[in-house]
Amino acid sequence: MDELDFIIDCIENRYVSGRRGIGDEEWQQGVEAVGNRADVFFDDYDGYYVYIWKYLGLLQRDSHFAFPDGGMFNREGCFTDDDIILPLWVQTWEDGTVYNVKDYIGRIPKYAEIVCINGYSAKELALRNRAMAPGEPAYAMANMNSYYEPSPLSWPNLANFLFTECIYPPYTVVYRCYGQTETDTVIYNGIRREDKQRAYRRSGDKRRAKEELGFARKPITYANMGDGVGVLTINSFWGKRWSHMLLFGKDWRYERLLRQAMRRIGRDGIDRLVIDVSLNTGGMAENVFYTLDYLTDKPVDITYTYLITDECRETAKNNVDRSPYLSEADREYMMHYIDSVPDGIRFRTDTVRRMRYLPQRPTHGYDGEVYVLTSHQTYSAAQMFARYCQVLGVGKVAGQHCGGYNAVTGNAARVELPVSRWMQFQVPFREEVISPDDEPYAYPTMDIPIEHPFEEWLHRENRSLERLLRMIEE
Repeated sequence: MDELDFIIDCIENRYVSGRRGIGDEEWQQGVEAVGNRADVFFDDYDGYYVYIWKYLGLLQRDSHFAFPDGGMFNREGCFTDDDIILPLWVQTWEDGTVYNVKDYIGRIPKYAEIVCINGYSAKELALRNRAMAPGEPAYAMANMNSYYEPSPLSWPNLANFLFTECIYPPYTVVYRCYGQTETDTVIYNGIRREDKQRAYRRSGDKRRAKEELGFARKPITYANMGDGVGVLTINSFWGKRWSHMLLFGKDWRYERLLRQAMRRIGRDGIDRLVIDVSLNTGGMAENVFYTLDYLTDKPVDITYTYLITDECRETAKNNVDRSPYLSEADREYMMHYIDSVPDGIRFRTDTVRRMRYLPQRPTHGYDGEVYVLTSHQTYSAAQMFARYCQVLGVGKVAGQHCGGYNAVTGNAARVELPVSRWMQFQVPFREEVISPDDEPYAYPTMDIPIEHPFEEWLHRENRSLERLLRMIEE
């Protein structure tokens, strides 16, 4: 219990966002849930102690501060090939209703609603799982459906939630076929984790699930839609040339791909441009600014909030020392200032020195209309890009709101745990809010809201781009 208390204290007092908008009552309920689960573990729980850690997700709303992260239990050997788990791949609608995507034993039809499992409401189980999954509620749900649910190796999915809660087979599953009112029941003896993983790979499901993720696609693509309308899709603010990043700390491929796309946009005479970041979960901030080079010549003011602790002080100074947004004299001043900040104190950089990025307007700069398309999967650097476009007057943001809150964290410092010293516990110490008028722990505002209908979601589709293009044409 001492270690759990230590982690909770770090979340509240050594993490830059603290409670991150969680009210007193909800926070206390989360703390009690962690304590109650620990009591059960020490009494008669037959799982691993670290499974309790997933309840810490009730106190965290930040995918940059995922502890445990989605793959931790598999990496650390808590999951084994011989574990018997539920043979279903499911997805969860926004109200918690659970629908079948794939039954690896072939008994429940696709799109059927899962009503209950072993007497437990499937909706309540899914909502509990979502509440613990990494990230803000909207992003946690979207990421759970797109990334975690398909894989038998990730813990934030229904099958492994049951497993870590010691809800074991036989599984009595009550389901309702799509469009019907009556229910039916099947009983499963479960499936070995390795057998489910093998079926997931061999059936092509792993490839298809990966193709739905922006990070698995080409970072930048462009399409001329005719009549002066173009679509620039940025699936990631990484160029995905890892050797360059490791050896030189640079991402030349992103710059090259964007330069090629912008050259074509200029050649095609595009005057209405959709920048689609709806599947973009982030990347490098410097690539965000490089993209803004093509869209604006307005200076970009950057304001960070730091929470300085002894664990992060040197890392924070190194960040400032490498910052291209400060003059050499200002870098020296801010580094000395960080040295003087007492342990556990927050400060905003604009109260010390102004950080500003001056766009370098390239040859193929764009001056036409801009629409930025987002979704609940838009996160981190991608949502920063969308908000910058609004604040700088570059264009309007359309679609579903981004998955993250306005306050975007980054730069984490390792904090050693009292008992589990082998476990990486990384605590973010810096956050950024693009506009001082933004509520830090609220979702970004939308200029053109576009709904994501249930029928499309059920079929794992999102046609918001088509709807936006029709609006532009009209």
